[in-house]
Amino acid sequence: MPALVGWHVRIGELVGRLFVLHLVWLLGVVAGGVILGAAPATMALNAVIRRDLLNQALDTRNLVVAERPGLWQEFWRVWRQEFWRAQAIGGVVLVGWVVFGLDRLVLRGGIGGVTPWFSGIVVVLSVLWAAVTFIVWPVAVHFDEPLPRVTKLVVVLALSRPAHSLTVLAVVAGWLWLWRACPGLIPVFGVALPAWCVSWLYWHSGVLPLPESAVPYDDPDDVDAEAAIRALADH
Repeated sequence: MPALVGWHVRIGELVGRLFVLHLVWLLGVVAGGVILGAAPATMALNAVIRRDLLNQALDTRNLVVAERPGLWQEFWRVWRQEFWRAQAIGGVVLVGWVVFGLDRLVLRGGIGGVTPWFSGIVVVLSVLWAAVTFIVWPVAVHFDEPLPRVTKLVVVLALSRPAHSLTVLAVVAGWLWLWRACPGLIPVFGVALPAWCVSWLYWHSGVLPLPESAVPYDDPDDVDAEAAIRALADH
């Protein structure tokens, strides 16, 4: 019975946090005039989720858990710091979808006998790009790398881990179905729920490594715990 109550409490806390995260994400989108706000708001959303899952993983393994600001401060700090990097990532994602959309328009008009072949290729690449669209954000907030490096990491992950990519697509499909079946959930969870699911998947698969500054907290004589906490907070 205590275990069951504990599960209910943890689920309730997670649902409440995702609800607040979605509301803050909406404010982040509006703060950038919608067009310029969507990418940094999504980056900040994934950064907060990353820190939640990272601290859980650190605590489970008896590693130092970094102190962190409140959700509001953490979100807006990332929103400001990663504004232009997020714009670059969002721009690449958007350009990819524009290219696929134009390809579909051209193929709809027909280009001869090879039309079915090219249509199949476009469909496969579109599915892969859909997975990349969701994978890129948790990867970008975890690795402080330039855009070309992030792009390479995401593509390698999408191709080398097909099971994870398919699971991401299943999450997206389930998310869209839930939106259609229960439109009232859109203002409640929005993008926070699928973002959390994708991040949880990659954290628990071991794809995203723990920071090197993580140290055991049950052996304080061998390490400078305060320095490790500061390093984790800046990671």
